[in-house]
Amino acid sequence: MRIFPRTGQVIIAAVIGTVALVSRLIDATIARVGRLSDRLDATFAELAQESNARHERPRRHRIGPIGLR
Repeated sequence: MRIFPRTGQVIIAAVIGTVALVSRLIDATIARVGRLSDRLDATFAELAQESNARHERPRRHRIGPIGLR
């Protein structure tokens, strides 16, 4: 009759191990997504600076049409 309690302990240990593994996988995924998000934010910030620099340059203004009056 001692087989059943040991089997129960093995099942409980397996469930605890599975939960711990899934928790670590979720943590690793969240960390990876966070790093990718930071890289994307840095890229967008760089593109925004380049865009602002382009818009700050002096532009030629269109001259209105010349009328013969």
